[in-house]
Amino acid sequence: MNPIQHNRWVIVTAPTDRGDDPRDQVRAALRVLEGRHPDTAFLTAVLGGSGTSVTGALDEATASGATEIVVVSAQTVLDRKMDAWFRRVIGHWLRERGTDAPDVRLAPPLSDTADYAELLDAAITAPTTPARTTTAPLTSPAWDEVPGFARHVLVCRGPRCSARGGPETAGALDNALEARGLGDDDVLVTQTGCMFPCSQAPVVAVYPDDTWYAGLHADRIERFVDEHLVAGRPIDEWAGARRAHESATLEP
Repeated sequence: MNPIQHNRWVIVTAPTDRGDDPRDQVRAALRVLEGRHPDTAFLTAVLGGSGTSVTGALDEATASGATEIVVVSAQTVLDRKMDAWFRRVIGHWLRERGTDAPDVRLAPPLSDTADYAELLDAAITAPTTPARTTTAPLTSPAWDEVPGFARHVLVCRGPRCSARGGPETAGALDNALEARGLGDDDVLVTQTGCMFPCSQAPVVAVYPDDTWYAGLHADRIERFVDEHLVAGRPIDEWAGARRAHESATLEP
């Protein structure tokens, strides 16, 4: 039997700009909605962070034959900044797709509904569970020491970088390091929030070399790993533009 081809897709995004994919948190709700809307396919995504990006989810829905895509933020407290980011990222994606893009629409924010007070009321009147002192501690002997890595690579997963190749760069870097047998004691990779030179996305920084890369897309990762991380030769031609500044002496 051929799988059902859905023309209408709904993308539910995480409630923060650098969170994990919200599927586990909203799985029960998605199952209910799938039963109510059998003609609609549901995806989850993140605006920025370590999960599937909004643009990646838009690509997936389009490749699956979607003619209409509705994007809804799972943010339940109104955040004008987040709302603006959605519009920017989706607008960027539409410009990149051109006439090939399906009809993409934005659902009203959940925070604008009259049901929010009811959600809060249900939460505070439902059975509660006591807080415990037996939870895992914030400290552990396993977390006492700074890792012995030779280099720390910061891969930006802010909203702009996530929309312009950051997820693919992060995935290609993980694969390239694994293929060369390089672990955390060689190269520690951290996916970060916004690192600010957004127009140079996707942005990657390497320390202690104090090297910033602009436009480090996935197809550049093999050379980046071999020349910079293995051979120790930064690739100057890919270096990000820097703002001139005077050194400041900090008071003790």
